[in-house]
Amino acid sequence: MSTIKNQSLIISYLSMRRFIGVLGIALPIIIVFGGFIQNGFVVLDSLSNYYYTNMRDFFIGLLFGISIFLISYTGYEKVDNIVGNLSGIFAMGIVLFPVSMYCGREVKVGIFLVDDTISGYVHLIFSALFFLSLSFNSIFLFTKHGPGRISREKRHRNIIYRACGIIMVVCMLCIIIYTSFLKNTVVWKIHPVLILESVALFAFGISWLVKGNTLYKDKTIEYN
Repeated sequence: MSTIKNQSLIISYLSMRRFIGVLGIALPIIIVFGGFIQNGFVVLDSLSNYYYTNMRDFFIGLLFGISIFLISYTGYEKVDNIVGNLSGIFAMGIVLFPVSMYCGREVKVGIFLVDDTISGYVHLIFSALFFLSLSFNSIFLFTKHGPGRISREKRHRNIIYRACGIIMVVCMLCIIIYTSFLKNTVVWKIHPVLILESVALFAFGISWLVKGNTLYKDKTIEYN
């Protein structure tokens, strides 16, 4: 009876991981495609800018969904829970403090009605912390393993985890470089922030889907 119970618990954890991965991949697809169709075939400069469009509810709903699942997720050790909780809090912060409207005048935004310039800076901090915590998860926590021999599938998964984590870090660094030095150049025409954010979210989603035993599964169901 306890074996069946443990198997059910493992399967539920795998399902939660997969759902987190699906939400991460779905967010940029739904937001950008929906906005493109409903806003006169216009693509905005970043995902966060869709907060001020008719895709706002989807933006908030998907990020809150990711936040709740990350906070609810329980890993092996205390550090897994801490990183998961922090990632969820950072995701919630992205929603609670919207990006600046850049309209040239003071505007109160978000649930706390903060000046949009201040809100924009807080938003950027939460965004950076969100992806850094997710990359830490992929590179250092997902790659951990139990005692004994590491299976070939686990080795393959570790390669994907590290690659996804590195991609997220590189995307954040590129966004910082762009916003600091290249924002007023011709580069803006390709919407680099939107592309980099989407790539980072895809990497996040793929990492969690793999963690949910979607790819390179072991022959027996394992919690790690």
